[in-house]
Amino acid sequence: MKLLVLAGTEDGRDLADTLKQRGHEILVSTLTAYGAELVQEHGLQARSGAMDAESLTDLLKANSFAALVDATHPYAVQVKEMAKKVCTDLGLPYLRWERSALEVDDHPLIHWAEDIPTAAQITSKLGKNILLTTGSNGLPDWVSHPSLKDKFLYVRVLPTSQVLARCESLGFKPNQIVAAQGPFSQEWDEAMFKQLKIDVVVAKESGKVGGTHEKIQACLNLNLPLVLLKRPVPEMASDSQTLTQFIKHMEELI
Repeated sequence: MKLLVLAGTEDGRDLADTLKQRGHEILVSTLTAYGAELVQEHGLQARSGAMDAESLTDLLKANSFAALVDATHPYAVQVKEMAKKVCTDLGLPYLRWERSALEVDDHPLIHWAEDIPTAAQITSKLGKNILLTTGSNGLPDWVSHPSLKDKFLYVRVLPTSQVLARCESLGFKPNQIVAAQGPFSQEWDEAMFKQLKIDVVVAKESGKVGGTHEKIQACLNLNLPLVLLKRPVPEMASDSQTLTQFIKHMEELI
């Protein structure tokens, strides 16, 4: 079966690799060239670059895929909605694989937020030096929020020229930018939080693969408050399935 897999993270690559081992012909689509390189290191075919509805439609039509498997990041809502609509318009099966959510125990240092505005309001009351580990796409919303005007923001982002340019365009100075490729260990996180004198950390609930557990443990160990952005609620229950169960369901469906 010929499948297009939208992925760019470790669990997405593992899914694509497993599908290939089961005899399927796989093309993995990633946002960045670096992501495509990591996919190719697994012996998989890959293409890179952002796609809109038109370019995704053209790609699907030109290659006669049997289905699209969406293994993008849990917070990539716009990509998910666009891919679903394109598949619906083409009458092509759309299957969503989502990494398992992380079970986080209640703790007075852990604060949950539905969205960035709510997270900003919570964060502003917890300290002055704030570390954002939520990626670069939402930075305009953070820097423009009125409750954070008298705060000092640090950002931890991917070390690419595009991302660094985005940070600089928003007014971040070099001493506010930590450009590094994760996921990071608890020890690495603790060392960074201490060196930067961070008062509060902001993260996404990225699941078991995304390094969230290590951030939580680092914050608890240092007695630092942590604000977690809730992940969008998935419409499909793939997060309750194992990878084997998901693939079996996909093969039965198509």
